[in-house]
Amino acid sequence: MDLTTETENRRGEGGGRLRIDPLYVVAIICFQVLSTGTAAIQFTREPKSQDALHGRSAMLRCEVSDPTDITYSWLHNGQPLENSERRHQEGSNLKFITVDRRQDAGNFECVAQNTAMGEVLHSTNASFNIKWLESGGVTLKEPISEREIENSAPVTLRCHIDGHPRPTCQWFKDGVKLTEKSHQINNKERTLTIKSATPDDNGLFYCCAKNAAGHVCSNSNFTLNIIGMSN
Repeated sequence: MDLTTETENRRGEGGGRLRIDPLYVVAIICFQVLSTGTAAIQFTREPKSQDALHGRSAMLRCEVSDPTDITYSWLHNGQPLENSERRHQEGSNLKFITVDRRQDAGNFECVAQNTAMGEVLHSTNASFNIKWLESGGVTLKEPISEREIENSAPVTLRCHIDGHPRPTCQWFKDGVKLTEKSHQINNKERTLTIKSATPDDNGLFYCCAKNAAGHVCSNSNFTLNIIGMSN
């Protein structure tokens, strides 16, 4: 409402200006502020942090109460997200054909903009707890090289399978599962130690591991070949 026009309309017959009550001005200003506030963008659905499996599909969702004149975009770690075949915007949502534990690390944010009013609203941050499992080989940890392996000396092998959450590891020799009773197994370090290796311990050693992402076995194995001492 134009206060000047209103004042002119309320002049007395003698042409004098009519004094405006300050409360009247405050009421008009409050009305305008409230009218503007009702047009604010409000999220009815914001992206939520969630578990995801590496290599599997996922979706981050985003919606506002009134989609009229609303355009959506997404940020990844504060930078505009570019659509690709692997992950792209689908309507207002962000769709992942395959989640990647490296490329999809960090925070995602939905941005809603009212093109008519110019208003912009950012959602809360959301991230993935990406579960993964990656195969690896069995290598000799101690001694440093195979040439240094001696009869009756300790030998330690390491399984390089890794993942999140930390996988549980099992050891095998020539297809037979090994136990902690017969060998020294360190699950935290994923190692197997033969305290006093002899030709009886010769064979093909490999490991397998599993977690919430799946189950894999080592992609390269270790063959122990100790030559007994001659008489």
